[in-house]
Amino acid sequence: MDIEITRFNKETAPTGHNGSILAGGVLPEGMPAPFGHAWGYLEGESMMEGHAHGTREVYLVFAGEGFVHLGGARAPVTPGDVVRIPPGEYHTMSCEAGNSLLWAALWW
Repeated sequence: MDIEITRFNKETAPTGHNGSILAGGVLPEGMPAPFGHAWGYLEGESMMEGHAHGTREVYLVFAGEGFVHLGGARAPVTPGDVVRIPPGEYHTMSCEAGNSLLWAALWW
């Protein structure tokens, strides 16, 4: 049996959120899922385009350091953190100079 491994690659990742992040699918292409999914990656002093939508969402932080902005609050995030984003809540992620941040977003 072959083991299929997919990995985020910032060199080949497409952009997302109007070019404010590097993105791309989390699951292997063609693998059906009952939820939407995407990587998010920031580097240096940068911020993902803020947004809100009508679905539930979670961010799973994999690498780096940064901040989640949810409603009017801001909190630091590091690997292992899981952020719950309620439907309709304005949110974004940011990164400071000298850092990078990689997370997976899942929504349904």
